[in-house]
Amino acid sequence: MEYLLTFELENEELTIHGSPKGLQHLAQQLENLIKFTKKGNFDHIHLIEDLNLGLSSEKQSEKSELINHVKIYCWNN
Repeated sequence: MEYLLTFELENEELTIHGSPKGLQHLAQQLENLIKFTKKGNFDHIHLIEDLNLGLSSEKQSEKSELINHVKIYCWNN
């Protein structure tokens, strides 16, 4: 993977670590989700580690737990 993007949980706090390219990837995924969620519906995306679906596989903090699968919903009511 050519960028860093992790979601990590530490003491009930979610931390997002990312390189500029990783954060750009996340922003693009969110923009696409918003763009393609039709009015009156909902949709979602998956960011998954180890499947080249968006997430890096190494945590950035020794104290945190790496979240391997992130599901993000868009509700367009």
